Amino acid sequence: MLHVATLALVFVLNGSGLASDGDSGKPLVVAGEPEQLTYEAAYRKAQEEKKPLVVLVGADWCPACKTMKSDTIASMKQSGELKEVVYTQLDKDANPELADQVMQGKMLPQLVVFCESDSGWKRFSLTGMQTQRRVKDLIRKASEVLPQRR
Repeated sequence: MLHVATLALVFVLNGSGLASDGDSGKPLVVAGEPEQLTYEAAYRKAQEEKKPLVVLVGADWCPACKTMKSDTIASMKQSGELKEVVYTQLDKDANPELADQVMQGKMLPQLVVFCESDSGWKRFSLTGMQTQRRVKDLIRKASEVLPQRR
């Protein structure tokens, strides 16, 4: 499990597999949605701020992925329930190699939480459509491995 997280982080640090608008290298932004951090930027921010990294891996053709993004995650963002984590999304079709390294299995959506503990990165995940309660429980469980902030 840790090996998968390490591979994904090494892949990110190499600068590969990021969704961008082409020549400018800026992250893709969908009209009407706030700008989304790239996986690489979210990883760095999570590391700097000592926060869990929450990644929703999905695809445009996946109804459960769309529901997770537009209902579950959106309402958690709006209510402030994601303020103690760094959140990003990863499109499996746009970034297949990175998504395969972050995911376990092929089922979508997957919500993956990476936390950097004293002994290295830990990975926690949920597969399939999830309720806000299940997402909150996953984040709480993952946050328990974080070193105490000083």
